[in-house]
Amino acid sequence: MRALMAGARVAGLVMAGGMARRMGGGDKPLLRLGDMTCLDRILTRLRPCCAALAISANGDPARFAAHGLPVLADRVAGVGPLAGVLAGLEWAAGQGCDVLVTVPGDTPFIPAGLVPRLLPAPSFAISGGQRHSLVAAWPVGCRTLLARQLGSITPDTRREMTRVRTLADALAARGVDFAVPPDGPDPFMNINTPADYALARRHARG
Repeated sequence: MRALMAGARVAGLVMAGGMARRMGGGDKPLLRLGDMTCLDRILTRLRPCCAALAISANGDPARFAAHGLPVLADRVAGVGPLAGVLAGLEWAAGQGCDVLVTVPGDTPFIPAGLVPRLLPAPSFAISGGQRHSLVAAWPVGCRTLLARQLGSITPDTRREMTRVRTLADALAARGVDFAVPPDGPDPFMNINTPADYALARRHARG
């Protein structure tokens, strides 16, 4: 698929659909770090670079009402985060956008220059040698390919076809390397456990 250049109209989607089992349940994007939540921090970074913003989450959307953003529920069950990506691509197309940038809702330290660095789409972030497949820029036109990928799942192919990386590889997405500061957190550190949360609060204070 043709790469979409830096002049593209960009939509941003915060992926908030995780179950947070290792955290004892709840919504990780609503965890507080100082005077802001994880979600607040992410939106602050995305807002200057995005023509439209939305949240990908299932369940009662009212818990995100304070942010005044569309909350997109999955329309395809049992396929993991790609269901949220597909809903986001369909929504972004309706907003007249060319690119959808996705960010997990538990990554509160994303850099201010994330969106322009990820253009042109398709691309994904790398830091410290680790690939972050959901910190990515997707051409909105790839929604047809993704719908076909999810619609062709069989018991034998489910694991492969529900991987975010499978879509990125099908699009020949490029990796974009972000530096890890020596005195700060990895820009794509995510909060999976209470220990991660404690560490994130220390970084936020710093």
